[in-house]
Amino acid sequence: METSTLPDRRAMAGDDETGASGAERDLAGLRRITLAAIALAAVVFAYYVVADRTTPFTSGARVQAFIVRMAPEVAGQVLSVDVIDNSRVARGDTLFRLDPTPFQIAVEQAQAKLAQVGQSIGASTAAVDSAQAMLDEARAAEANTRAQTARTFELVKRGVYASARQDQATAALDEALARVVRAEAELARAREQLGPAGDGNPQVQEAIATLDKARFDLSKTTVTAPSDGVVTNLQLAGGQVVTAGQPAMTFISVTDVWLLAPMRENSLGVLASGQRAEVVLDVLPGRVFEATVSSLGWGIASGSADPATGLPKSPNETGWLTSREQFPVQLAFDADNLPRGARYGSKAAVLVYSGDNAVMNAIGWLRMRLIAILTYVS
Repeated sequence: METSTLPDRRAMAGDDETGASGAERDLAGLRRITLAAIALAAVVFAYYVVADRTTPFTSGARVQAFIVRMAPEVAGQVLSVDVIDNSRVARGDTLFRLDPTPFQIAVEQAQAKLAQVGQSIGASTAAVDSAQAMLDEARAAEANTRAQTARTFELVKRGVYASARQDQATAALDEALARVVRAEAELARAREQLGPAGDGNPQVQEAIATLDKARFDLSKTTVTAPSDGVVTNLQLAGGQVVTAGQPAMTFISVTDVWLLAPMRENSLGVLASGQRAEVVLDVLPGRVFEATVSSLGWGIASGSADPATGLPKSPNETGWLTSREQFPVQLAFDADNLPRGARYGSKAAVLVYSGDNAVMNAIGWLRMRLIAILTYVS
């Protein structure tokens, strides 16, 4: 009996040793996995710390462009709408037209007014000529009367004429002088009514300005595209009456496109204008575009005061680590590699190469290519 139990005890002891060694192997494997995870986390943490100082990155950049709220400069009834919503247009293409009839009438009225002013000036010129002739005649008569008066005075002095003839001659000379004064006053009045000659005449200038304004308003009945772009948010139809300055559609320029990338403030110290950057657009997956840093934002709204009371707001974030503010960084696309098809507001990932660190630049290069591939499915 005792002999038969020895193998069983040895077998049980062997099983215990096998179980213990298996548990130790599992524990060792778990320890290796934990250490690997910690090491990986440390590497990733170190990479992000260094990357913020060498290759700043953001995935929240947006495509920007000039937006114009297209509105007529004159009021009127819409005659035709020559575009459809979300259509591409070129510079100078007609967007919509207003009924030109009232403005054509205004041009004709201004032309008639200018002609009337010309006739009025012609009549005033004739009046000036007539007044000048009357003045010349009065001066000639005054000179003749003055000569006769001098002879009469001489004859009265010699006793040929009675002294009463001297009084008559003096009265005649005074009347001649009065006629000269009246003629001069009439000439001055006629010249004042006429005003300056030629285009310097105020009446002519006013009539010309009225005609130019009427022609300008007529030209503004046709609204054209200010540059190459896209028409969107179309809110216009034929027959609709619009007022001057009333937005009728939104125009997005495609000739000037740039990026606005929010960068953490702890990365701003290594960013500068002229630095090279790479961009991945969600709207154009699989492609990487070159860009250049144009400028760095110098301020953001902090919302530190309540708009209703004007009292300062208490920040909600507390603790040892808080989120960093993000400042806008503007980037320009390279002229020979413009993203055709990029839309206003499109999301983009941006990585800026702020230094000459070959290792970090290489990792950044690989990172952007991976992001470009992931945009197909993200």
